[in-house]
Amino acid sequence: MLHRRQFIVSKNTHALRPDWVSRDIGGLVLSHCPDLPVRRVLGADKTVWHLLGLPVQTDPARPDPVEALAASRAGDIAELCRSWTGRWLLLNNRAVHLDTGGTLGCFYGMVDGALTLTSSAGVMAELLGEEASFRRPLAHEAGLDWYPLPGSGLTGVRRLLPTQVLDPARPMDDPGFLTFRRPFPAVPPGFSDSLAYERMESILVTAIRNLHRTLAGPEGGNRPLMLQLTAGYDTRLLLAAAQKAEVPFATFTFDHRDLTPGDRKLPPKLARLAGVEHHLIPCPPLDAQRQRDYAAHTGGHTAAMDGEFYANGAWDGVPEGAVVLHGGVFEVARCFYWGQIPPGLAADGEDTAARIFDAFRGKLYNPPSHCEALREWLAWVVKTPDVLPGGTMDLRDRFYLEQRVAGWLSAIDQGVDLTGRQLFQVGNCADFLAIALAMPVDVRRSSQHQAELIRRMAPDLLSEPINPPQPAVLRQLRKLPRRLNKLRTAIGHHLARTSA
Repeated sequence: MLHRRQFIVSKNTHALRPDWVSRDIGGLVLSHCPDLPVRRVLGADKTVWHLLGLPVQTDPARPDPVEALAASRAGDIAELCRSWTGRWLLLNNRAVHLDTGGTLGCFYGMVDGALTLTSSAGVMAELLGEEASFRRPLAHEAGLDWYPLPGSGLTGVRRLLPTQVLDPARPMDDPGFLTFRRPFPAVPPGFSDSLAYERMESILVTAIRNLHRTLAGPEGGNRPLMLQLTAGYDTRLLLAAAQKAEVPFATFTFDHRDLTPGDRKLPPKLARLAGVEHHLIPCPPLDAQRQRDYAAHTGGHTAAMDGEFYANGAWDGVPEGAVVLHGGVFEVARCFYWGQIPPGLAADGEDTAARIFDAFRGKLYNPPSHCEALREWLAWVVKTPDVLPGGTMDLRDRFYLEQRVAGWLSAIDQGVDLTGRQLFQVGNCADFLAIALAMPVDVRRSSQHQAELIRRMAPDLLSEPINPPQPAVLRQLRKLPRRLNKLRTAIGHHLARTSA
């Protein structure tokens, strides 16, 4: 079912299927798939909001998002949402707010003379019809394998950054059309390590407990909670938090061609230690029609292997409607790109965009539009340096948040919507990331903060190694298909460039 769990906002009604719901939101029409949760909330100042997706409260002292929104005023939104996690979008006819990492994305452009917003490049392409013009297709792990924001891969279509608030009542060329939203709250002075770990643990455990309560409630449909388990830090941390939360869940691992020995052997052991079930789900051959459907649903926005799990039917082995705990946002605070992007780059440097582009070998794999989008993103970074109160966020970490999460990971999340299952990014919480980013760099780079959280919540899980090394020969053999794919991409890119 193409465009499952997607939405459109415009002056015009755009119901892509007969079962889509359309509602007036003050001069605009919100049309959406019925599988996308949408709640209308009247704020304390009579502001009408529509809350889309699955937000979850992580602060045990604060009310659930809908209740908190009902007691809020329009100027309180940034403070209100800092303790929410999950994948959500908040909007009315004067403002569009994304979740912390922008995982429920917002594409915008002109369709039939009216500003149109949607969560999907595939939807936007369908609305534009013959006017749609995509950039060069992406290839897995070849250069920047997502369309850098605020670009979209579609000519004339933009994508909202998670540090931006969009006003749909203003023209796109109005200075007030996009305004800055600081994503992270201040960490109190003298916040000790013990307090930091206590707070991060509370955020993760409370999030999973509240998520389970939501899923088990009338609106949640009693959907099952799952964890896609690997041998790495992120899923180990989620396993520890879910165990500490004492909620029912099960684990699984896709048995795909790139699965390492550690990812195959360790998840069943870890699940036994946690006292939960584990399933190794086979990956059958790819189905060509499913591949085409996935590309149409995502607008070609993801080249990651996750698309194959739909095309080969692997997701059919996960219970229908399952919400899957995912750790894709934790890397914001783990210095992921510190070894790849050169240190000391200034956002306003003349060659900064080119140097980031070169760090990914972009000239070999990507079109010039990728570099142009990076320049536009850097101009926004220069304009809005105060992402972290009291300090500037390292450009490499901000790149991970506003590019890797809001671009690459968001596309994966949106692709999974097609399966009827849903990824839930537990770490997609401003409060959690603000504390993690305040940790010393050596702690963050070595994932010591994650190991310490696991030790606090479920120390037995550290009895098994994390990401154990594999034999060099096997590692090289596993990389061979990727290298061949990169070579094909580079040759195709060179031929297209020379024939232009």
